[in-house]
Amino acid sequence: MVETQGQTPELSRAELRNRTMTVLTQYGESSLQRLRPMVRAGLGKEEMGEVRFRPGEAMHGIDLMGESLLASLVRQAELPARIIGENNTNIPLEDREPLVDMTIDPLDNTSPYVRGLDIPPYSVAGAFDKNGAPIGGVIVDINGNKIYRASGNKVTVKDMETGVVTDLTRSQRKDIGDEKITIASFVGEREYSLPFFDNFRPLFDAMHKKGMLYPGGGAFVYALLASGALDAYVMMNEPRSEIDPGLPVFLASGGKAESIDLETGKSTPYKFDSSLTASESIPLFIAYSQPEIRDAIVAAYLQGKAEVKEREMAIEFYREYQEMQAGKEYPLPSPQVN
Repeated sequence: MVETQGQTPELSRAELRNRTMTVLTQYGESSLQRLRPMVRAGLGKEEMGEVRFRPGEAMHGIDLMGESLLASLVRQAELPARIIGENNTNIPLEDREPLVDMTIDPLDNTSPYVRGLDIPPYSVAGAFDKNGAPIGGVIVDINGNKIYRASGNKVTVKDMETGVVTDLTRSQRKDIGDEKITIASFVGEREYSLPFFDNFRPLFDAMHKKGMLYPGGGAFVYALLASGALDAYVMMNEPRSEIDPGLPVFLASGGKAESIDLETGKSTPYKFDSSLTASESIPLFIAYSQPEIRDAIVAAYLQGKAEVKEREMAIEFYREYQEMQAGKEYPLPSPQVN
């Protein structure tokens, strides 16, 4: 820690990272202790308003607990940070300039939880430095009683019942035709499922008949990517607020995340931007373990997009043909002269 006379002490880079990881670790353990009993009892389902920049999406009581807990831990650690989430306005928690951005999805899979569906809820928090580089993250498996933790280039999962900590490794599969390939995409709501199935039909043709589409997604999915259970996560119009909290966990495993140009298929590395987390969506987003899998997914998308365009053109041609036929006048035959 560097201290200048008359000024607030400046944290060294190492101390900043250590404090950040301490806050994340404490958040993982404390959120599990608080949320697990609530989830098991089915509490916190009451609506508390609407999620910012997500019209029609309700915020629930259980969503609010995580952000208040994280804010308390940040203040206790005297960490120069701000919290960025769906339910706040980038809260700065110190009088000095924030050096860390803490991103949070306090309860991922809230909608299925509120509906009483048997889909595991998670709590997710990540951290980035002022340059947008990931520091670390935690993904809390509430029902499974486990905490995924990423720091540096290491990802672990801790079973909180047994205390056993296991190192995780991302998938090494490189062939989209591998029978164990598993691709994830959230298709539980129409705004996501229709674009996905319209544009990615060729992907299923390329996959092995035993290859799997995992129909879930959001901030928690990066734990499954980091563990090697998933090979890639593909989304159209994915909100940054679903990416930023969990992405540091997967990046620590050596995984990659990119935005894909809808017209050309060109990829650009995904970059965290604190000003856009709560408001922007990525038209086509892919997180992947191996570049060969990314290439196969992009190729399938471009083929699917071309097929969609051909179908649309055929439909338009048929519509115009029907209109022409409906308005066409047939001349009477000319009288024949003997």
